[in-house]
Amino acid sequence: MTGTTTTRPQRERRPLSLWIVTVALPVIVWAVAVAVQLAWLPALPDPVAIHWGSGTGPDGFAPAWASVALTAGLGVGLTGLFAAFVGFGPGPVPSATHKQLAVMSLATSIFVGSIVTGSLGVQVGLDDARDAPAIDGWMPLALVAGVACAVAAWFALPKAVRSDAGATPAEPLVLAPGERGVWIAMTRMSTRAIAIVVAAIGLAVAAIAFAVAASDGAAWPLVVVPVFLLALCSIALVWRVRVDLAGLTVRSLPFGWPRRRIAVADIASVSVVQVDPTSQFGGWGWRWAPDGGTGVITRAGEGVLVVTRDGRRFTVTVDDAGTAAGLLAAYSGENG
Repeated sequence: MTGTTTTRPQRERRPLSLWIVTVALPVIVWAVAVAVQLAWLPALPDPVAIHWGSGTGPDGFAPAWASVALTAGLGVGLTGLFAAFVGFGPGPVPSATHKQLAVMSLATSIFVGSIVTGSLGVQVGLDDARDAPAIDGWMPLALVAGVACAVAAWFALPKAVRSDAGATPAEPLVLAPGERGVWIAMTRMSTRAIAIVVAAIGLAVAAIAFAVAASDGAAWPLVVVPVFLLALCSIALVWRVRVDLAGLTVRSLPFGWPRRRIAVADIASVSVVQVDPTSQFGGWGWRWAPDGGTGVITRAGEGVLVVTRDGRRFTVTVDDAGTAAGLLAAYSGENG
């Protein structure tokens, strides 16, 4: 069995409109939020309320400057993170994932910026932050504003290019009468992907530590976030891919879950496709593509794309994808 030789796609230039939605507009929103908060500082109590209990008054407090610093930090960090994902790697431009990340950047800036700024606005003129009214009314307003702007931005951006636009139909391997083959491989998350994931978790830990310290421990429930992220990471590092007469099986190691099995009888087509994790799937691990389909994405490069008879698409990145796709195509052809 021999694999196919594929060429890694070149990085395509991102359209200006994508950068405007991902970076320019969010930066303006964050900058306005910081400017308004700075203007309010002289009229704010110190400390200010930063957390409200359910149905009660404020139960978390921090220095007045902390909210301004948090807003500025989130503005730089989140916008930079979204920009990195949009601008990183090859692949079709703009993909549905590019558009999703862009509108998420804008919506996040509006929602978070409005919440933090609104929580300070209700405290302007107060002598004691414990007298601050609830901010429940700000939440739905901020959410509606963020979603509305995101929807408008989505339709203003160019039409998305399908992530499988460059797929090459697999050439079925020639098997002798009665011959049966089994193809097994391991696919591991790339070092670069692991580094990015670790950096993201580290950023989350730092932000949560700051929030816990600034709130005198009131924000301690947030520690579940990095724990949850670590758990997700542990089941996305190594996968076992198997092609046999029964079909395609992909399962996480060492636990065996998550697992995806596609029976030969359910396969409509098999292709070899070049995959860029960030532009097509928004990251690594068990992923969902905004333009349809799911996948086990461990790195950039070649992968096997399977389309089932009901139109669903599944992609797995793996070395020697041509051989795996060819064997799977041979078996599915026998059942076609």
